[in-house]
Amino acid sequence: MSAFVYVLEEEPIPGEKSGPWVKIGYTKNRLEWRLDANLKRGNPRNIRIAAAYKYETESAAREAERNAHNHFQYCAHQKEWFRIEPAAVKEWFTSNGALEREGEGSSHVS
Repeated sequence: MSAFVYVLEEEPIPGEKSGPWVKIGYTKNRLEWRLDANLKRGNPRNIRIAAAYKYETESAAREAERNAHNHFQYCAHQKEWFRIEPAAVKEWFTSNGALEREGEGSSHVS
């Protein structure tokens, strides 16, 4: 069964300079469901899917997520959140052969 590794980004609140913040995670579910299910609760910022990568198996997606977490450990903050520009994370995935999910556009959750 296929699975996805996603890169989410929080849109900053005007005037705030704490970010940029991205979350790197994986799911077997539709990415939009993951956003709606529990990532938005209690967060005052809009969250959007910056990128999503499809893997043939759940174990391949978990491994890709783990590799990304290890690579970006230098900017890690609380589990799956990282203080880094989404473009840098996307570039890393692409340079490691990841293929972006077809039809990926920016999906916002307010």
